[in-house]
Amino acid sequence: MKLTVFLILFGILRLSAGTYTQADSISLDLSNATCKEALDAIKKQTKLDFFYNNQEINAVGRVSVHCQNVSLDEALRQVLGKKFTFRIVDNTVVIRPQETKPAPVQQRVVKGVVVDVQGLPLPGVTVLLKGTTLGASTDMDGKFTLSFPHTAGTVLQFSFIGMKTAEVTFSGQTELKVVLEEETTQMDEVVVTGIFERKSESFTGSATTYKKEDLKMMGSQNILQSLKTLDPSFHITPNNEFGSDPNKLPDIDIRGKTSIVNLKEDYAVDPNQPLFILDGFEVDLQTIVDLNMERVASVTILKDAASTAIYGSRAANGVVVVETKRPAPGTLRLSYNGDFTVQMPDLSDYNMMNAAEKLEFEWLTGYYTKTSNEEYLVDRMNLYNQRLKNVQSGVDTYWLSEPVRTGFSHKHNMYVEGGDDAMLYGVGLSYNGTQGVMEQSGRDVLSFNIDLRYRKGKFSFDNKFTLDYTESQNAPQSFSVYVQTNPYYPKDYEGSVPKYLEESSVDGGFWSIKVENPLYNASLNYLDGAKEISFRNNFQMEWRPMDGIMARGRISLTKGNNKSEKFKSPFHTDFDETEKTERGSYTKSTTDRWGYDGDVTVTYGKLLGDVHQVNAVLGWNFSSTRLINDAFTAIGFPDDNVPNPAFANEYATESKPSYNESTTRSTSFYLNLNYAYNNRYLLDVNYRKDGSSVFGTNKRFTDSWSVGVAWNIHNEAFIGDWVNWLKLRFSVGNPGNQNFSAYKAYTTYVYNTNLQNAFGMGANVSGFGNPDLKWQKTMDYNLGLDLTVLNNRLKINTDVYW
Repeated sequence: MKLTVFLILFGILRLSAGTYTQADSISLDLSNATCKEALDAIKKQTKLDFFYNNQEINAVGRVSVHCQNVSLDEALRQVLGKKFTFRIVDNTVVIRPQETKPAPVQQRVVKGVVVDVQGLPLPGVTVLLKGTTLGASTDMDGKFTLSFPHTAGTVLQFSFIGMKTAEVTFSGQTELKVVLEEETTQMDEVVVTGIFERKSESFTGSATTYKKEDLKMMGSQNILQSLKTLDPSFHITPNNEFGSDPNKLPDIDIRGKTSIVNLKEDYAVDPNQPLFILDGFEVDLQTIVDLNMERVASVTILKDAASTAIYGSRAANGVVVVETKRPAPGTLRLSYNGDFTVQMPDLSDYNMMNAAEKLEFEWLTGYYTKTSNEEYLVDRMNLYNQRLKNVQSGVDTYWLSEPVRTGFSHKHNMYVEGGDDAMLYGVGLSYNGTQGVMEQSGRDVLSFNIDLRYRKGKFSFDNKFTLDYTESQNAPQSFSVYVQTNPYYPKDYEGSVPKYLEESSVDGGFWSIKVENPLYNASLNYLDGAKEISFRNNFQMEWRPMDGIMARGRISLTKGNNKSEKFKSPFHTDFDETEKTERGSYTKSTTDRWGYDGDVTVTYGKLLGDVHQVNAVLGWNFSSTRLINDAFTAIGFPDDNVPNPAFANEYATESKPSYNESTTRSTSFYLNLNYAYNNRYLLDVNYRKDGSSVFGTNKRFTDSWSVGVAWNIHNEAFIGDWVNWLKLRFSVGNPGNQNFSAYKAYTTYVYNTNLQNAFGMGANVSGFGNPDLKWQKTMDYNLGLDLTVLNNRLKINTDVYW
């Protein structure tokens, strides 16, 4: 065995035989010799064998040794220095490298605090020794203590969700103060569709995003009024009958009407109204109107087929996507925002005739002179002369200013937020008090919301809960009543307000004139208001099993109850021709709403080969809404002091309490594919299959699709630096419309309790169904150009659509 070992090591060891005693002395006189040469000289004098590694010995380099009659230990020490050890085993000197113990690394302890740019402490910040897993977290006061082995160039890394990661080189400090900056993403760089988010540079559709700051610059009334000013494609038709009544919903369209107008009453909803998405779920227009602007993070308007087709049959009129703000990380913070607005009526658009002009107009039309009966002519001339007398005495009443006032509105929003890298929370309370420009009109909305977000490994959970309470009050009369009142009637009276502005008869008493006084009707006791309480809870779960893949499930639950009351005094002029026992009316209506809306999506995104960007979204959506309404109208009130149905004589003539129930359900499957080559050439493909209960049994499902292409010209080499953004895009698709009432496709019946027979209760046909009633489709084409120049100072968006 010993012989075998020596044979193996022969190539790297130099061995010799001999005997040596400690008494022997060694003398060396070597200058600039190799270490091997020095060992050979010792070997000749001692006759010992030497065992060593040639590579290790050669690494010592050249040595100079001068000694006389020294021991072997001393001679070897002068040759080898302190880098090697040696010992004699059976007349063999074994030389090995010195096993040096590393110097002990000094443990250092550093303390500090992490704050945001406002100086507020940040709890839950991760503090790591860069390149290791050694670390700590900040406490509720943002403080941390970390013990670590200190070496030169030690770097501490500070990271927190929503903040930019900071690195600090440790150089012996005992106290650190680290400021983390918020990691902000420009909203105009991302298109939020409510189903997925996509960088605008790789998006082929026509979409515009506005941040909260953009909206507030245009005013603080509500989101829609700001959008009307910011975006020329977003149009609100003025309501000349109700003016700025805070309880009347506006008539909205994007890029014009896509369906027949004036069908809102027939279909319960406006078939030209765009789709509204709040935090990923469909909501009604009233929810958007009542939303406090301080809660809004961004609003995106999707306009063409490439951007709206992901919503398929609901998107023909465009889509408005609203995202509310998420809680910001950090220590507990309380913020308050208040807004106070004064609204004054602007009547300059009403170019009405004055008293003299109106009377002359009536004269020229022959209103007072065109009759063949002389007796009738006298009556009409007397009527004319009476009105002329009023005009000549200076009567010129501007009735338009009577029902209006200067309205004062105030909005308040408080929000408490905080959290760490794992858990974020936010609790808000807001109030919108709007005093309508019309006398006695107003709307008050109180809202409470809780926002929670939790992250654990590859999972994240979000929940948004909102509770709203609304009280609304309408004006006693519409504005149009005052517009239609002639200016030659006086309005200043001594004593009580007269019931009629004019009472006369013409044409021999055949025609009796009674002109109602709008001020009299407005002075009567009345009720016309509603109270509503509702809640909405949105839950979302995301799972990211690997890089580039995300699975998400969402569900929204909504519940609402609305109670409205309307009372008209028995002394109102509408009841002049009514039996005394039937004068006055009281109507009460209650509507319960319950619904759910959910979806499941899988998203894939990957950059392949540094030039091929691929994105895909596959999803399923389901929803259901149930409405129950019951109402009754009672008539016959002796007085208007107590507007209570207990004082009524009976139900309205030929009527009884009503009860209606409707349920609509829908389900959809959708696919979105996006491809970008080198961020220059873009392609979007959307396909969606929708099914809804509002259509005929033979036409339950429909297909919608879109294709969009775009060219990022600004990424081409031939474009100079003076262009910041230049994109040419085109899209085509066929989004649909399902803004229709629940049972238009069904034959419906109304029970008639007056028709009783041996077979039971009778029924009358209320509407004839159509099993072939199918979806409304709109073929949409869009050609657009986006240009930004002068270091983003000038931005131009041009769209041609047909």
